[in-house]
Amino acid sequence: MINLRTITGRLRPAFLQPSGDAPRGALLRRFRRNEDGNIAILFMFMSTALFFFVGGAVDYSRWNAIRADMIESMDAAGLAMARLAQKDPDITDAELEAYGVSFFNENFNFEDEIEKVADSGGGLPDSIIDFDLSNQALVGACVTGRLKTHLLGAVGIRYFDIDNCVEITKKGSGRVELALVLDVTGSMNQDLDGNNTSTDEERKIYHLRQAVKTMLDVMFDDEATSDNLKMGVVPFNAFVNPGGAASWDSSWGDLNAEAHYHGARFFHVDETGAIDLDTKVNHYALFDSVPGVDWAGCVEARPYPLDELDVGVGATIASNVITDALVTPSQYVSATTPEGIRMREAFDDAPSIALTTTQLTDSDNFRWVPMFYGDEPDCNHSDECESGGYSESGTTAYGTPWVGYYFDDPDDDANHSSGTISENNYNNRYFIDDRRFTNYTQSPQFDNYAVHVDYFRNVLDGAVTDEPFIDMLTRIGVDTALNKRSHARGRQEYIFRQAYVGWWDPVSGAYDYRYDLSPSVTSSRGPNRNCPAEILPLTNVRSAIETHVDSLNPNGFTNSAHGAVWGWRILSPEAPFTEAVGPSDTDFNEWQKAVVIMTDGENTIENRNTHWDSGQGANGYAIESRMGVNMTNRGNMRDEIDNKLLRVCHRMKLEGYIVYTIMFGLESTSTERVFKACATEPRAPYFQDAATGDDLNDAFGDIAADLVDLHISK
Repeated sequence: MINLRTITGRLRPAFLQPSGDAPRGALLRRFRRNEDGNIAILFMFMSTALFFFVGGAVDYSRWNAIRADMIESMDAAGLAMARLAQKDPDITDAELEAYGVSFFNENFNFEDEIEKVADSGGGLPDSIIDFDLSNQALVGACVTGRLKTHLLGAVGIRYFDIDNCVEITKKGSGRVELALVLDVTGSMNQDLDGNNTSTDEERKIYHLRQAVKTMLDVMFDDEATSDNLKMGVVPFNAFVNPGGAASWDSSWGDLNAEAHYHGARFFHVDETGAIDLDTKVNHYALFDSVPGVDWAGCVEARPYPLDELDVGVGATIASNVITDALVTPSQYVSATTPEGIRMREAFDDAPSIALTTTQLTDSDNFRWVPMFYGDEPDCNHSDECESGGYSESGTTAYGTPWVGYYFDDPDDDANHSSGTISENNYNNRYFIDDRRFTNYTQSPQFDNYAVHVDYFRNVLDGAVTDEPFIDMLTRIGVDTALNKRSHARGRQEYIFRQAYVGWWDPVSGAYDYRYDLSPSVTSSRGPNRNCPAEILPLTNVRSAIETHVDSLNPNGFTNSAHGAVWGWRILSPEAPFTEAVGPSDTDFNEWQKAVVIMTDGENTIENRNTHWDSGQGANGYAIESRMGVNMTNRGNMRDEIDNKLLRVCHRMKLEGYIVYTIMFGLESTSTERVFKACATEPRAPYFQDAATGDDLNDAFGDIAADLVDLHISK
């Protein structure tokens, strides 16, 4: 058995060890008479340090307890004042401040222990707490004083300073930057049962406008502007329109057609009539070539995965930014909640990138390409839609015989009754009248076009070997296999016709002999087809927000991921929208950034029964696989939009954004699962399922109340 007394005895200093039978008093006398200076100095030093440590701990613990009670009392007083100011707008500042002092004194338990500190004139304040009411939206509170120490005064530390300030945001004046990402697809013009209606009050877009007004009532109260609130609006369908950004210039628009996908659906013909596959067709030049039609502002998505990131134009990014964007975040790897599992699926199922990392880190691909919706085949009269083409024939100006073709759908001919093509099969029809354009009497448009069609036919017949030209045809979807070339010669000519843009005129900076027939300029026709209203940048003016929402005109299909990423971008200080506060701003930490994403339908890809397998969207046609490898059909693309939305939501939440999601009049288990995982929390007010117009009104009101509810903002 170990004898504890024996062990401790062995650890005693030598001068305390008993010697023989020496009495204990003798030991103490020996210690007092010991003249060894080291022992005395060590004892004095250790005693002082021990006293300082114990005394400091006692006084610091007391100071910390008082300070905690002080902050809690300040918060309570500020909140009480904010509530009183909201309840009684006629109360004077003096009355409000007196109320705050009284409330603080009732709650603070240590007021008698705090000494007041004289101001620069030597006078003492009436109270240790002072309120600042100069900002209409805030209640500022500061406590200034000092606490006398009990033990540390012996070592020269007589006081601890007691000072702290807080700011309380009044209700209706939340210091918030908010992006409203609003679905303005065609179904928003219908009623809640999915029926077309002529009654405005039955349309879903009407209910959305009323719900936004409710939000504005809560957030702006009775004020026309706010110093502590900025809101922006991102209307979305298959496209988003950032063209109205105040900072639009060559730094973010791809003016020189340097981005990888710019002009990818078209081929350039120089002024001599030679096909030049080394020169890209610039979409800005195409708009300059269409009489009376200007670019409306819609843009294509950046190459994947840049379309999911907030990368500034002109920035330099490392290759790991691209690779890291495709990695499943660690918090979802072992997730067990339904939302965590769905988020993991969004990353695990992400497609491989279609471009190389070198291409994706090239700053040219950080710019945005203007959306130019190409002219699709059409026929105006059923007798001109018969399989086999037009009856017109003749001789071109260069002597080659010509037979006019209707540009039939090569993939779906058997599905047309009686061998005819439905006039409504192509939604962008009538942009150019095919019959007029391909009629051999339409000179010089026809003659210049016929040169290249004749070359196209000879290449497909095997009479001309031109591998770069065949590569171009393959890229735009022409089936150039030897056993199918005769079929492509006639039926797939419409693909070639869409890619042909005329002859370049370096003097006018436009293409001649192609886009010189006046297209319809309605939203459903022409190069701006289905482009929604412009983004409204962040503003603190209520009327600007209300007017913008009232002007929204629904059309098109749904891509909520494209809308969400632009909601992120208007809250970022990076161009093209620079209205948001950023890390370099001194008040950056005082602002909460938030996004509301509202949709009335599942994400969709426009149907096209053609070789493209889809309509044109922000990520191009399905056949182009711009959303990643194997994204070549509508089903894969639709699912990928859901996953893309989730990845964007994750990145926003990672930056501290609050994400609210709303389903409106939508019964969709898959969308509900996505929107719950996207939201900050899978419950109200962050996720809302609004079945009726009243429910939508309540949802926007609840979100507004959550954002501007009384809170300590600093």
